Amino acid sequence: MGRTNEALRELLVEARWTGDALARQVNVLAQEIGLSTRLDRRSVSHWLAGRRPRAPLPDLIAEALARRLGQPVTAASAGLSTPAVAPADPKADPLDMLVLLCKLTESGQETGQGGVYSLADVAGVHAWPADDLFQPPFREARGPRLEPEHVVAAQQMAQVFKGADSVFGGGYARAALARYLAYDIAPRLCAPARRETRRRMFSVATELAYLCGFMCFDDEQNALAQRYYIAALKLSIENEDPLAYAVTLRAMSVQARALGHVREALYLAEAAVASVRDCGSEVSDLRRAAFYGPLAVAAAAQGDREAALAALSCAERLVGGAAAAEVGEPRQLGRYHAASHAYQEAAVRALFGDRSGAIRNLSESVRRRSADERRSRAITLAGLAELHLDQGHLDESIAACHAFIDDYPQLRSSRAQTALNHLTARLRAHAGHHSARQLLVRAAAVSRPAG
Repeated sequence: MGRTNEALRELLVEARWTGDALARQVNVLAQEIGLSTRLDRRSVSHWLAGRRPRAPLPDLIAEALARRLGQPVTAASAGLSTPAVAPADPKADPLDMLVLLCKLTESGQETGQGGVYSLADVAGVHAWPADDLFQPPFREARGPRLEPEHVVAAQQMAQVFKGADSVFGGGYARAALARYLAYDIAPRLCAPARRETRRRMFSVATELAYLCGFMCFDDEQNALAQRYYIAALKLSIENEDPLAYAVTLRAMSVQARALGHVREALYLAEAAVASVRDCGSEVSDLRRAAFYGPLAVAAAAQGDREAALAALSCAERLVGGAAAAEVGEPRQLGRYHAASHAYQEAAVRALFGDRSGAIRNLSESVRRRSADERRSRAITLAGLAELHLDQGHLDESIAACHAFIDDYPQLRSSRAQTALNHLTARLRAHAGHHSARQLLVRAAAVSRPAG
């Protein structure tokens, strides 16, 4: 036990928080990074008395105070510890970030040392152009020369990782992708190369960093997801690629909304739309639609009905006008199609209280999902089951749950696991119903830990 922590005491006074209030908020923030904590006022009393909590609690405490005060607070300034090792420095080289993030995964220290989800990092970005956000460092050329065949190999690997994510979930291959980014892609971006070859490799690197961020999001490792997204933003800035930048902003918006930060979600969605506004014909109708759907949901979450419906209408028009060649194109960064649009429309309807309409849209989204979209189909089915329960449709909810469980055993997705937990918790109230009881038995069987 050290000296009393007067810095933390002063911050609590400034925030007008009791120890209970701080403990509750830290528990909430812990959930954002996949950590379960049960802190209370006694925990805060220990910190005030000089005890330093283990990582990642110091950064969670600092983030809680920063959000409350609306100003930066670090673990060190709160008298708790040095910051976590994961890089949050806006000047940090994204290649160094990829290596360090991979090492966190390899060491099993993702939750303990991966930092926290930071609203300050969200506030620090804006629409394209974004050259003021990151100045690429000078990197001395080293290693074997980067050749076009290396780019082709990386593009093929990107398709493999995207397929694995879609079919098996983010937890299935994200550690492998982190290693591939750190030990294969990052070194090649430092190699001597022709300008066009380097540009193409940077495009693949941006796509893979974005994908690794989404895999972390799907696996409910939200602090890591945010750091991979920031790495993707920096790579897109260095490569002068506004489309990849916008796609990453869109993913950050989806993440912010999922975590309940609706104001930040809307800000990011609007920035994503603005970033591609001047891209011209190089951005297809289908790709433009991908930005308006999430904007509609973010606006609906903020309660802005007019803006939400306008964005949804724009997305629908763009999806409907997409050429057949666009619809059949291979998986791209931030893939979007009619099933995605139906899912977004369902979210808007649900937010405005139209559950019947949302059920119709989610049912359409399920029907339109291809066989290789197992994770998206499962998440959609879970949402459909929840909505049916909200409407008192027990039989329909049970049917959707069974369809969800058909997909679930093949998935490694913490989002899917959380969805299963929520559904079973709600269905226990109906355990007297024969079909519900059978479903609960089946759900318990698939959620049982292996071995």
